[in-house]
Amino acid sequence: MGVVDAALAVFGLLVYPGLIFTAVVGLLLVWEKRKLTARLQARIGPPIYQCFVDFFKLLWKETLIPEEANRSLFILSPILALTAVTLIMLFIPIAGKPFLGFVGDLIVVLYLLTIPPFAAAIGGSSSANPFGGVGASREISLLFAYELPLVLAALTVALDAGTLKLAEIVTAQQNLLYIAKYPLAAIAFFFCIMAKLSWIPFDIPEAKTEIMAGLFTEYSGVLLGIFKLAYAMLAFALPSLFIALFLPVTTGIYGVDVIIHLVLCVVIIGLMSVVATVVPRYRIDQAVSFFIKVAAVLAALDFLRAFAYFVVV
Repeated sequence: MGVVDAALAVFGLLVYPGLIFTAVVGLLLVWEKRKLTARLQARIGPPIYQCFVDFFKLLWKETLIPEEANRSLFILSPILALTAVTLIMLFIPIAGKPFLGFVGDLIVVLYLLTIPPFAAAIGGSSSANPFGGVGASREISLLFAYELPLVLAALTVALDAGTLKLAEIVTAQQNLLYIAKYPLAAIAFFFCIMAKLSWIPFDIPEAKTEIMAGLFTEYSGVLLGIFKLAYAMLAFALPSLFIALFLPVTTGIYGVDVIIHLVLCVVIIGLMSVVATVVPRYRIDQAVSFFIKVAAVLAALDFLRAFAYFVVV
C-alpha cells in the first residue's frame, strides 16, 4: 500500500464516510427524532445544536466507574460499539457506492451490527448495578428476537440479486426497487432496525421509567458520551443500510445522489419518530412475541417468494 492509498484509507475511516461524517449526520438525525417527537406531543423541542451540546458536555463531565465493576469490560464496551459502527459505514453504499466493498460484505455488515447491542449488554452487566443487569438481560433477549427477521429480510434481497455484495444489490434494483418487490421484508427490516436503535416501542433495555437508564445507569462522562455517539451513528448507518437493500434511488451524479440518500434517511427517521410517538413501550415478552410471530413471519413470506423465484429461474 502506497502513501496515497494509506492516506485515503485514513480519510475514509476518520472523515468520510467514517467517523466524523457519520457522527455529524447521526447527531442531526437524532435531533430530528427528538424535535419531531416534541412537535407531535405539542412541545417545542430542542434546537438543532442540542445533540452536539449534549455530546460535548459529556466529554467535560467526570467519568465515574463503580468500585465493584469490571473496569476493563466497563471501559472497552463503548469503545467497541463506536469502532463497530465506524467500520460499518465503510461498507454501506452511500449514493450507491461504498468506500470498501467485496464479495460477501453484507454478511460482514450484519455481523458488525450485532456488536453495539452486545457491547451495551456487556457494559451494563459489568457495571455491578442491578438495573444494568436487567437492561443487559433485556437487550440480549431482544437481540435474539429481532436478528432472525433482520437476517431473513436482508437475505431475501440478496437471494433475488444473486449476490451478497451490497454494491451489486444496489445495481440489481435499477429497474425495480426491492421495497416494491418485497414490501413485507422491508416492513420487517424497518421494525428490526428500530429495535436495534432501542427506540420506542422497543426501548425496553433502557426503559427510564422502569429501570432508570438500564444498560447505561452507571455510565457517565466520556464513556457515556461514546455510547451516545455510537448509537447516534447507528441512527444513520441503519437507515443507510435499509436504503441500500430496499430503496437505492440514484441518478448517476454522485453529489445529487448523496443528497437524495440523506433526504431518504430523514424520511425514514421521520417515520420511526411517528411510530415511537404513537405506540407505547412494549414489555419484553410483547417485543419478543412481536418479532417472532409478526416480523419473522413477514420476512419469511418474502424470503420464500424470493427462494421460489430463484429455484424456478
